[in-house]
Order: sequence, then C-alpha cells, then structure tokens
Amino acid sequence: MSGPDPVSEPIAEDIVRECTALRRRIHREAELSGQESNTAALIQAELKAAGLEVKTFPGSTAVAGIWPGRDRSRAIAFRADMDALPLEEASGLPWASQSGLAMHACGHDGHTGILLGLAKQLARSGKSYPMDIKLLFQPAEEAGNGAKQMVADGALESPRVEAVFGLHGWPDLPLGAIGVHGGAVMASVDNFELTLVGKGGHGAQPHATLDPVFAAAQLISAAQSLVSRSTDPLDSAVLTFGQVQAGRTFNVIPEECLLRGTVRAHSPAVRDRLKSGLESLAVNLCRGLGLEARLHWVEGCPATINDPTMAALARRAAVKAFGEGNCVEPRPSMAGEDFPFFLEKVPGAYLWLGLGNARGSLHNPRFDFNDAALEMGIRLFLAILEEKFSSD
Repeated sequence: MSGPDPVSEPIAEDIVRECTALRRRIHREAELSGQESNTAALIQAELKAAGLEVKTFPGSTAVAGIWPGRDRSRAIAFRADMDALPLEEASGLPWASQSGLAMHACGHDGHTGILLGLAKQLARSGKSYPMDIKLLFQPAEEAGNGAKQMVADGALESPRVEAVFGLHGWPDLPLGAIGVHGGAVMASVDNFELTLVGKGGHGAQPHATLDPVFAAAQLISAAQSLVSRSTDPLDSAVLTFGQVQAGRTFNVIPEECLLRGTVRAHSPAVRDRLKSGLESLAVNLCRGLGLEARLHWVEGCPATINDPTMAALARRAAVKAFGEGNCVEPRPSMAGEDFPFFLEKVPGAYLWLGLGNARGSLHNPRFDFNDAALEMGIRLFLAILEEKFSSD
C-alpha cells in the first residue's frame, strides 16, 4: 500500500509542528486515568488561544471545546482520549515519559494532538458550519469509565450532539491507511473473579478433602467449550483465565482457589451467553464435586459497533481525502474501548489510523505514536466534517 494520495489539501506546516510539539509534551508529562489535570489545563489553554469556547465538568478532568456554528442547538462531535497507562517507559526517546509509572503506550497523546490540530485548523479557516463542532477530550479511557462519565455529565448535550466520531492510531496498519469498519470494531470487555470453596486438608489425604485446585483445573479446561462448542464459529469470542491463586505450600490442599479472567465478544448476544454459561458451568461443575462456586462479574465496556450510515459517511470522506487505495476494512480487534458509551446515545463511527509498526505495538513500553500520522488524523476529521455537511 502506498502513502496517502494528495486528494485533499494538507494541513499547514506550522499547525503540524505545533501539534507535534504538544503531542510530545503530553507524552513526556503522561498522566494516569482520572489524574489528567495538567493535560486538561494544557488543552484548555490551547483551545482558548485558538478562540474556541471551553467547557469543563465539575469533579472531572474532561474538557470540551466548541467551534460555534450557525445553529447553536445542534453539534457534531469528535473525541480524543488523554490518559496514559501504568507502565515504565523504555523507548529512550528525548520526549520519553518523566512521570515514572505512567506512559502513553496506547497513543492517546497522538489522539489529543490530532484533536488540538483540528481546533487550530478550524480557527485558521474561520469557516462557519451549519452546526457547532464539539471537541471532546476524554479522561480515563484505560479505566473503562471515562466516556460513560462524560455522557452522565452532559457532554453530549448543550448543544445536542447528533453524530460522534473517534479514531485510534493503529500500528498494524501501514502509515497512511485508514481503517473503517461497517459494524463491530472492538470487543466488549468483562472481567470476572471465581472463588471455588472446598475443604482443605493434608496433601497426602486428598480423599478427606474437597480439592478446589482439582476443581479449578477441570473448570479452566471445560470453560473453553463456551467458545469452541457453545458459540457460533462465525462469531468472535474470547475467554481467558489470567490468574490462578491457591494455597501456600506443597503439602496442604487449600480451602479456596481464586480464578480471575476476562471475557470478550463482538455482539451483545454472545456477551450475555458467555456470562450465563460461565456461571452455570462453574456452579454445576463445583456442585458435582461437592464444592461451592462464587462468581463476581465486573461488567466493563460494550462492544464498539459502528453505525452503518456514519461508517459509510466516514469511508466516503476518507476516500476523498486519501484515495480509495488507502481505505481498508481490517478485521476487528478483541481489545476493548469505552467509545461505545457515546455510540449508545448518538450514531457515530470509530476509525483506525495507520501508524506503521516501526514504533512498536500498543501497550508496549517502547511504543511511541508516529508523528507523521498527526497531519493525516486532522485531515481525516476535516474530511468527515465536509462530507457530513455536503450530504445533509
């Protein structure tokens, strides 16, 4: 795949330079979920300097910038997340994180830089659109609750948002590629804790015990049938046990065994079946072995499922901006994202922006957002604006 065709006008070089510097500053001063106060203050200052209206939310680091349109009661929104991951950076770059155990290993610094670039470009053009343009800078995406809280705080109201778009830098796509999915983009994310309660005793006398470790072994194996035998092979699902914790020494059968894991799916129906199936399997298998199973389910983000009309609009915009050959529909990811909390309220689309893989994979201590993609992200959002209002 070649780089982007010069179908649309490039963003001014000084704006790209400013966004690159801001992106690197945010990377250097990374802040964890819910702690993005300095990042939020920087965003507010940049939005005000560009002449946008700024809205904040009590008790939150979230920020909204508004470029006023002709109808002040309606808006189209673009979202960027701004939190970092609890990782110690190992990139060795001049702008590497100085925040200790906080690193922008998922590219949220790039997403924020792109949205600030959109603000600067709107101000530079001075163009008036049919409705307000609302820029949503969201905290706590990695915690899975930032978007939900912004919705609860009224971020989609005053003015009322009619369509919402977001993007994620994607190292698996070549630089210059735009990934547009017509339906599911990313998976729902639910976590669980399963406590198996038996009867402990001497390791040499297993017949006098109810062994939760043995039960856990059977359950871990049997639970995979929920994916391989209870889920349609054409549907996507993952059930992973990430932690098994039991006992303190070699010759004692413990009273309890704790299992922790995660469940992922691309459809609400599969998500629901996996939860009920795991609970039923755990309870009945343990009952058959004389043990008790206690399931604690931690519901996370729904699946990110694009509105077909908004996805089609975004694809038309991307084709006009970058050329047909640079627009792809890759396979969805089983990773999660909290953007669907916006999509539950407003039709929209979540897009992937190709970064190339030279900077490493996401959630890797050596990852860095590819600055060459910043200008492309700004152009993509501008192209969506133009396509949205040309089709209205």
